[in-house]
Amino acid sequence: MIGSLRSWVVHPFLLAMYPILALFAQNAREVRAVELGALLGWAVSGSLAAWLLLALLLRDARKAGLVVSLGVVLFFTLGWVVAISEPAIDYLDTFWVGNLHGALDPRWVVLVEALLLGWFAFRVLPRFQDLSGLTAFLNLFAILVIAIPIVQAATIKAPAVGRPPRRPVPFALGTPPPRSSLPDIYYIILDGYARTDVMKALFDFDNSAFLERLERKGFYIARRSTANYCQTPLCLSASLNGVYLDDLVKGLGPDQTQLTDLIGQNNVLATLRPLGYRFVSFSTGFDPTEHPEADRYLSPYPFSTGFQRMVLDTTPLRILWPNPDQFDQFTQGRQRILYLLDHLPDVARDPAPTFTLAHLLCPHLPFLFGENGEDVAIRHQAYVLGDRDKNPEGHFRDPDRFRRAYRSQSAYITKRIEQTLDRLLAASPEPPIIILQSDHGSELGLHVVDVNRTDHKERMSILNAYYFPGRRYQGLYDRISPVNSFRVVLNTFFGAHLELLPDRSYYSSWPEPYKFHDVTALVRSPDAG
Repeated sequence: MIGSLRSWVVHPFLLAMYPILALFAQNAREVRAVELGALLGWAVSGSLAAWLLLALLLRDARKAGLVVSLGVVLFFTLGWVVAISEPAIDYLDTFWVGNLHGALDPRWVVLVEALLLGWFAFRVLPRFQDLSGLTAFLNLFAILVIAIPIVQAATIKAPAVGRPPRRPVPFALGTPPPRSSLPDIYYIILDGYARTDVMKALFDFDNSAFLERLERKGFYIARRSTANYCQTPLCLSASLNGVYLDDLVKGLGPDQTQLTDLIGQNNVLATLRPLGYRFVSFSTGFDPTEHPEADRYLSPYPFSTGFQRMVLDTTPLRILWPNPDQFDQFTQGRQRILYLLDHLPDVARDPAPTFTLAHLLCPHLPFLFGENGEDVAIRHQAYVLGDRDKNPEGHFRDPDRFRRAYRSQSAYITKRIEQTLDRLLAASPEPPIIILQSDHGSELGLHVVDVNRTDHKERMSILNAYYFPGRRYQGLYDRISPVNSFRVVLNTFFGAHLELLPDRSYYSSWPEPYKFHDVTALVRSPDAG
């Protein structure tokens, strides 16, 4: 074994795998294991090509391996180097007459690292003769290092291993309308949009005029509606399957990746597809609602997963790309939202009946829009889709800053979504079914690990508005929650006879997403908040 460690050069390839495996282990609850294949293959292939080339130039496989390992470390730490250095430069800026913000150009960092690596390879390394001992040490070190994230990820993924894949269950229908008159269905989610009373009380934003205008257009507003869960994947899994999740999530441990299938392969879609409905989805930048497998997937960018973008952000590839803005996640976030708002009405031109999932990551963090749509992204901070309480070092940990930014972004998305709805209704040959809904409420008083410290009334109070052809609202009521939304749609328009479920609200912490606490009484209490 020791002899093999001395003669073989494996550490460059193992070290090239480590940053990807480590990042995966940190996010294993939310990233599918299948995503590792292409990224690990890319990392090993790149390091192998570099090693073969350097072995020819240096005429020594061990020396080439040492250079490649050092290059791998520099390659995958560039993002961290820049992230650590920029706050230090901002701090020094307070003692400097000029403005140092943005003075650290990452391309100069890449150039300096490349020069140092070349100097080490062709000036320093030739002085060393026997590297067998160092090679053996690095091989053993690399084996031990990659074992750590593999074990960490395995403990998270293990509970779901061997669990049979879940198949969506179509609802029983009576006599649906003829195909020629099947209405298009739009499920529009404004992520984290608070109910009007919460908007007014916590954020000094009065959207009552917006709701009144919707009612004049023919919408029904469920003014006391509440969410069923407090996390987006849980909320949408429940609403799109028309059931509470207790049975669906048994045996998953803390792994949330299978919720993506519950959203993209849901009971409602399984019910509508045999009738001829096409599934339309938009790019969101949020993996659980990214569904490129849809019949029609609309995006301003080529599809990539959030994990792929995280890996790229640690490397120079994002910086050296001919169009760096393509990898600026703040710009991408803005463009995805604007693209959806601009192109949602285009779906109405599809001759087939459509079921459209339109999830807008707005007004949820990160804050990208001012009240008039101006770009307000704070780009020297990390792009984080997580809730405010999951980012303790962030700019918006300050409640007043959060209130101002949330209010501005809410004002903008309120104005834009109304314009989009007007265009959608005008573009539709026949009146569609529209559900405009929040997945959950805002997050000023959210604690992601503590049920007792969370303001459940804020988190669970949601926008919930319906547009039904012919104003057939007899199945709706003021407290309806999302788990019953499509039950009412199928009963009203497709001849189903589904019982409505009790409207309940459940909190679960982020580390234990499937340990549900019934907080319905707290949400409905007049003293809550």
